[in-house]
Amino acid sequence: MLKSVVVTVVMACVALTGCESPTAPDVPVEPVDGWFTASDGVKLHYLEYVGQGTPVVLLHGYMGTASGAWVAPGFAPALAERHRVILLDQRGHGESDKPHEPSAYGERMATDVIELMDHLEIGRAHIGGYSMGGSMTRVLMARIPERFITAVIGGAGVEETDEALKAAAEALDPKGTDPDEAWILEEFARAQEGQPKPDMVAVEAVAAAWTTWWPQPIDLTRIDFPVLAVNGEFDNPYSRTTRMTRELKQFENVILPRRSHLTAIVDPLHLQRLVTFIDSHDS
Repeated sequence: MLKSVVVTVVMACVALTGCESPTAPDVPVEPVDGWFTASDGVKLHYLEYVGQGTPVVLLHGYMGTASGAWVAPGFAPALAERHRVILLDQRGHGESDKPHEPSAYGERMATDVIELMDHLEIGRAHIGGYSMGGSMTRVLMARIPERFITAVIGGAGVEETDEALKAAAEALDPKGTDPDEAWILEEFARAQEGQPKPDMVAVEAVAAAWTTWWPQPIDLTRIDFPVLAVNGEFDNPYSRTTRMTRELKQFENVILPRRSHLTAIVDPLHLQRLVTFIDSHDS
C-alpha cells in the first residue's frame, strides 16, 4: 500500500503535459464540490459529476487526491459522459479533515465510503480505486457486496494465503521498471514548487493505522459481481491477481505492458479498459 506514496507524481505530470484520453468528452465537464460529516465528526470533501447514469465511486491512493487521481488523467470526465461520478478525498488527504491519531484511520476509511453512499442516497454503484483506493475497494467488497454493481481494483489485488501458491505466483512476476519513471519524477519535482505540502503527521497516522489493520480477509468465492483488476507489468501483477483469477466467478485481468506502480495510472489503456468495463456491465 505505501508504495502508492508516489502516485501523485503521475497526476501532476499528466496535468503538466496535457495528456488526454481519446475517450475524454469534447466539452469539459466541471465537478461540483461536496462535503459531509462522518459519524465520528470528521469532515470529508468529495467531487461529484452530476450525471444521469448509474453511480461510479472512485478512491485515490495514499497521499493522492480525488482530483489528482481521477480528474487530471481523464478517468472522471470520460465516465461522466454516461454516469454520475463521485470522487472522495479520503480522510487525511486533499481537502478532507486530517486527524493526527492512527485510530482515526484504517477501518474508519472503509466506513467513510459507506456513509458517503448513504449521504448521497446511493444504493448500488460501480466502486473502484487505485493503490490504497484499490485495497479499500477490496475491503468494501467483503463488507458491503450487496452495494456493488462492479468493482475495479487498480494497483492492488488480493494476496495468496497459501505459502506454496504465493511462491508460485511471485515466480511469474516480471522484473524491471518503466523507463518513464525518472522523467515523471523530474516533472513532479518541478510541478510541486510552491504547492502546499501534505500534512505529514496525518500521512504518518494513515500509514501507522494500516500497518496494524492490513491485510483484511475476503472470501472471493462469495463475490457474484464482475471485478476488474488493472496492474502494471512491473508491479507484481501475478502475485496480486492469481488468486482472483482462480476464485472469482466474473473476473477480468488487465496487465499493462512495461508499466510500473507509478506509471500504470497514466497509461491510456488503463483508462480505456476501465471505462469499457464499467459501461459493459452497467445495469
